[in-house]
Amino acid sequence: MSAAAQQRSVERSRAVKLARYYRYEQHLTITQIARLLGRAPATIRAYLYDPDGAKTKRVKRHYRGVCQKCGASTWGAGPSAAATLCARCNGAATRKWQPSQIEAALRAWRAMFGKPASSTDLSLTHARKAAVKDGGVRLRRLQAGWSGGPWPTASVVQYHYGTVELANRIALRPQI
Repeated sequence: MSAAAQQRSVERSRAVKLARYYRYEQHLTITQIARLLGRAPATIRAYLYDPDGAKTKRVKRHYRGVCQKCGASTWGAGPSAAATLCARCNGAATRKWQPSQIEAALRAWRAMFGKPASSTDLSLTHARKAAVKDGGVRLRRLQAGWSGGPWPTASVVQYHYGTVELANRIALRPQI
């Protein structure tokens, strides 16, 4: 057990003893004890009815799972409903855009509009907000896409390259 975990265990044990004393010796309500200890009433109930946290740990174990691809820990929405893939593997499995496709789209943007795409150029949210000012030009441009399909979103480009600017530099660099 790590030093931090030991410290939390000691603090919980001390708080449990105080909660029991106030409840059974002083006959205080859970709300009064919570105020005295600076904790939430739910925490005081947990101290009284699950002093070592064993019941909570048992319940939490039912929410956990293991990623089928890499073996990492997963979490679920309910007992025995843990995700079968961790966030990283799920992201890779659902990825639609390959870097080569993104670069091709950015080259097409430059060819069609005469300038590199910016993060706001690729943002549907920004285009919707700007529609009032520009008559929907940006929105129609995004919705129309290019010969290779829809434009990649700014978040997709940033996921792969860090920034849209860097992606443009890579996509638009002279081919040797």
